[in-house]
Amino acid sequence: MCRVYTPAADIEKVRFSLETAVRVLEHLVAMFQYEYPLPKLDLVAVPELEAGGMENWGLVLFRTVRLFITPQTSLWIRQKAVYVIAHELSHQWFGNLVTMAWWDDLWLNEGFATWIGIYITDQLYPEWKRWDHFAIEDRQAALSADSLRSSHPIQVTIKGSADIDQVFDSITYYKGCALIRMLSAFLGIEQFMTGVRAYLRAHEYSTATTRDLWSALECASGQDVAQMMHSWTTHVGYPVVTVDDDFVKGRLLLRQTRYLHSGRPTAEEDRVVWWVPLGLISSATAAESSSCVVHEALTNRNGSVEIPGGSTARWFKLNYDNAGLYRVCYSRAALQHLACAIKQGELRTVDVVGILNDMVALVTSGYIRTTALLDMIESFQSASGYVVWQILGYFIESLYLTWANRSDYLRERIRYLARSMFAPKAKELGWKHRAEDGPLVARLRAISIPRAAWAGDPNIIAHACKLFADFYEHPENKPFHHDFTASVFEIAVRSGPPENHDRVRQMYERSHHWHLSEDHRMAALGAMSCTRDEKLMWQTLEYALSDKVLSQDLNIVIGFMVSSNYESKHVLWRWFCENYQRVVERLGECSALLGHVVGTVIGEFATASMANEIEAWFADKHTAAFDRTLPQSLEFVRVRAAWYHRDKDDVLKWFQSRDDSVSLL
Repeated sequence: MCRVYTPAADIEKVRFSLETAVRVLEHLVAMFQYEYPLPKLDLVAVPELEAGGMENWGLVLFRTVRLFITPQTSLWIRQKAVYVIAHELSHQWFGNLVTMAWWDDLWLNEGFATWIGIYITDQLYPEWKRWDHFAIEDRQAALSADSLRSSHPIQVTIKGSADIDQVFDSITYYKGCALIRMLSAFLGIEQFMTGVRAYLRAHEYSTATTRDLWSALECASGQDVAQMMHSWTTHVGYPVVTVDDDFVKGRLLLRQTRYLHSGRPTAEEDRVVWWVPLGLISSATAAESSSCVVHEALTNRNGSVEIPGGSTARWFKLNYDNAGLYRVCYSRAALQHLACAIKQGELRTVDVVGILNDMVALVTSGYIRTTALLDMIESFQSASGYVVWQILGYFIESLYLTWANRSDYLRERIRYLARSMFAPKAKELGWKHRAEDGPLVARLRAISIPRAAWAGDPNIIAHACKLFADFYEHPENKPFHHDFTASVFEIAVRSGPPENHDRVRQMYERSHHWHLSEDHRMAALGAMSCTRDEKLMWQTLEYALSDKVLSQDLNIVIGFMVSSNYESKHVLWRWFCENYQRVVERLGECSALLGHVVGTVIGEFATASMANEIEAWFADKHTAAFDRTLPQSLEFVRVRAAWYHRDKDDVLKWFQSRDDSVSLL
């Protein structure tokens, strides 16, 4: 029996979630070949909950925004709901039927639940391309966090109760998931699942360790899984594979070293050698099946491999399908060949994503110059996948975040670059959803319009403000598609008349009048933070601490403020310093939410002086709830500062050389 509990008035809002839970449960039983062991499974919509979802055996709690799915709910929130339901229900096996022996193996619960959540979402809705999204969000979160000196291994020592909350992080969830994906891709999904089923049977109603999982997978595959995976779970970090290519001889020379956001590692930091599955393809095999992928592994510091097709290959790419958890640093010549292949549509979207993601990371850490990536932007724009455009947007945001407060000239030129990229795409796609549009086109439209507006496109701003005014006065007319609700709200507050700030507050407080779904009610709250008026920023932050806003939603306000209006971060920091004690009292000194808020407040700065100021301010504070988050956030700030000082002259020259151009591209 599968049920959803909610107030009677909201019963129709959870019908989609109930149907999803039933479908997910059927898939889990089929995957594990193990019947759900309890007579009932209840899902409960809870108005206030610290986590998005929280499993108990047979009773799973969710924030209302994760279960209240209506025809007006945006596509992105609908996708998130399916994933969260699948993630939490998988814990009925990974977590409850079999529980990790101790907290140092938490990843057996959460890494697996993350992988299963994505895997099942992809099975239920293949048109969503959920693994492509994993490549730009979840996987990137893991790689980003694990590239810090302040990161930790997946199997991390737990010294006290304060450590437990903090290891519910991107390393445990997303690196854990990425390792499972890498291993399942190498072993093959059938052999992998055979091992998983044996693991569940062997340890049902008991506890297990990472070594127990490896043993089950070894029996199923005949591979020395423990040896392959030892460095991945017991050591911090991951490698970058540097490639020296010899097209004439048709061979690649490879070298692996630890990748750090802050630059090259010291000899002491570079002692680990990882097992690295290469997944090599070339122009000679790309059009053929995945069976043509070279599945050799790099098991030493240095190695070599033949290019498929030998000297006839025009290009090659490592890490097919983005399945491996590592970066690849290509030579300039190899990148030029790949740029041509991308323009000609020879690479799949997920492989283009891998190249672009790696370039963005290698730019910030100094392996390659920022201008090398700027030169390739036009090639990447030829890719149609929304995930590629999302990464391009993230790169422009990072560039702006790092350079904008240092130079008025570069602030405007970076915005103009963004406008020259996203405004034409937004105009091409338009505001109207067509019947033939699939979910990927819908997502591309939904990211192009707000980015073009942020970059200052006057036509999009004017149209969004008009739509907002029409909606405020006549919500029954529904003047725009529900996927645009959050964007229209944000643009109207950031670029429209001051009274729009109060109007979105009204929508948040009286959402029923405007027929807002739960996610759009949260969008109205977040949109209040998009104002450029310092007085209204302060008022919004005070409002967030009032009884009008649930504690769990404070970080929504703060997150919107730093992501939609980068100039607000100094206002936010001053407010935070003055009101820190109130924030602690509201959230709790040991709350995981406090750590999230701290990371959001300080993580967007880009100068060494601000890192020093923040570090000094926290010196006499009780930081047990975020003593991992704090050094990680400060390290990110210092990485941006180093990036700016290393590449500032090159970036300035790049933009100056294009001053006379109608377009930067």
